[in-house]
Amino acid sequence: MSSQSPLQVTIYDSPEHEHPAVRRAIESFALAPDWGMPAGHTRTAPAPFRLGESYGNHHAPLGASDDLAARLRKDAPTTAFLLWQDPYFEEADGHYVAYVPGVGGFESSCNANGYPHIDVSELIASLSTTPALTAAQWLAGPGETVLGTRVRKAISAYEQATAA
Repeated sequence: MSSQSPLQVTIYDSPEHEHPAVRRAIESFALAPDWGMPAGHTRTAPAPFRLGESYGNHHAPLGASDDLAARLRKDAPTTAFLLWQDPYFEEADGHYVAYVPGVGGFESSCNANGYPHIDVSELIASLSTTPALTAAQWLAGPGETVLGTRVRKAISAYEQATAA
């Protein structure tokens, strides 16, 4: 088994005074916007930091996603980001972290495409303890913890704005 797997982060919003901390985090994890380039490719100068651009590393140490998320939350606390580290082999889980200041964070296992896995037993337990709630009430309350709906909706809005 490999002790490395791809790691990527997208910074969606960040106040200018936090850009140096974000740049340092990206550089310290050897993340680059041209991470799809062949291994022999070298950049002549560091690429400028850009909001909405994905930065990645195909050979990040396992667990780097935890360290990167913690560093961004500590050093750039009002920066919105989405990151995930791929599973290290097909049957394993990856690690997904989304954070939007003022909205909150959501962390989950995920697949290689960064789609969060939802724990069915946690979902059933939450629904069982709140049978009187409508689906909308559950999604806005207890379901938020299980599904990360507010954070994922905020990230989706950033993704749509970036694509436009």
